[in-house]
Amino acid sequence: MRDSGKRMQRRTVSVIAIAAVLVVLVLLLPSCSGGWGAATQSVLDRLMPNPVITMWAQVPEPDAYTDSYSDATGAGTNYVYKIDAATERGDIRELTIISFGSKTTGEGYLEIDAKGSSGVHYRGVDESDVPEEAERALQEDAS
Repeated sequence: MRDSGKRMQRRTVSVIAIAAVLVVLVLLLPSCSGGWGAATQSVLDRLMPNPVITMWAQVPEPDAYTDSYSDATGAGTNYVYKIDAATERGDIRELTIISFGSKTTGEGYLEIDAKGSSGVHYRGVDESDVPEEAERALQEDAS
């Protein structure tokens, strides 16, 4: 019995320590420079138990990125964009997406798998693929 009590106490301390580290990381992310704050936030969003929500957004203009950083190989640049995206019901949320290796085209729409404040996966789609309520919300938000 004594060993299981100690194990439970160590497990509790470990969970509290991990939670504390995550809180500190989230608080420090906005001050991270060189795009690594966005990359770290994306990783944390993937680890958290938030649901994945499908959203749509207009492809951002190429030079509208908020940050950039060298990719892991050092051979290219990744660009960080803050965009407004809408659900099929027209709910708007600001998301961060990372364009790996090149700037965006500024043309068309994106279908995004969003988790937390990050676009985890996204792909280009035609305007006809964007739900009516999402497109309406995006148009109203742009004006």
